[in-house]
Amino acid sequence: MKERISYLLEIFQAFKTDDIKSRLKHFDILTNSLFTLTQSLFDNKVQIEHHHAEIENKFFRYGMANHSIKKLLEGNRFFIINKQIEITDLFSVFALTRMQIESFSIMYYLFFDNLETIEKDFRYEIYKLHGLQKQNKFPVVFKKNEVKKKKIQSDISVLIDKIKSYQVFQNATEKQKKEYLNPRHAKLDSTKDILIKSGIDSNRINDMWNLYSNHAHGEHISDRQYNYIYKNKKSTLEESMTVLSINTILTSNLCKLISDEFDEVKKKYEELHLGDKVQIEIWSKLKK
Repeated sequence: MKERISYLLEIFQAFKTDDIKSRLKHFDILTNSLFTLTQSLFDNKVQIEHHHAEIENKFFRYGMANHSIKKLLEGNRFFIINKQIEITDLFSVFALTRMQIESFSIMYYLFFDNLETIEKDFRYEIYKLHGLQKQNKFPVVFKKNEVKKKKIQSDISVLIDKIKSYQVFQNATEKQKKEYLNPRHAKLDSTKDILIKSGIDSNRINDMWNLYSNHAHGEHISDRQYNYIYKNKKSTLEESMTVLSINTILTSNLCKLISDEFDEVKKKYEELHLGDKVQIEIWSKLKK
């Protein structure tokens, strides 16, 4: 415990004083840990389950978006009418944070939910079917894309037959079967329900997800927020700290989840620098 004290004090001091530079440094540590842990899965050639098929690309994209958030929070510098401006583009950060909350929920839903493997495999098939059916609705403008369209339609047909072979489908009601074969959403559970199940603070993060959705869609609430933050308050620190806390909590939880899911990743986690592990352990516990 004694060797952890300096790292705990560093986290506490950065949090207590709203030290954005230190908080960004800690966020960077978590993101690098996420990449390290994910890479160990493939360095060790771990045999993954069917529902884990997208785990590499989802974790990589998540980490890449974290780096984009960090760069945006460091501030943008540009010229307007020959005058240099330095400003934090909060609205892009809000949109990216909304995406990260949604990404976390789909990753938990597909990879880490406490269900039997066969149930998660079934979820993955529905997830894929939803994506393919959505893509199939896009019109073919160029002739070269007709082959791709036919491939998508073929994949949909194969996937529907596969879904019908699952026991969960065969035991479903006729109404459920129709929903399984023409899913309205990629997930069978809502984002809010998934966040609750994951142990993440559903009220705080789900509310922020709803708020940031308004910004992403350019709705009137974003106009009001712009006027309040940039014209009246003239400070972005409070909002920057909020999005940084949300993304730090989500990233630390993903580090814990992937470590608990695979023994080989767990070994890599134990090899991390003590300061890095303290960051993961502290932030992953801040759920409520």
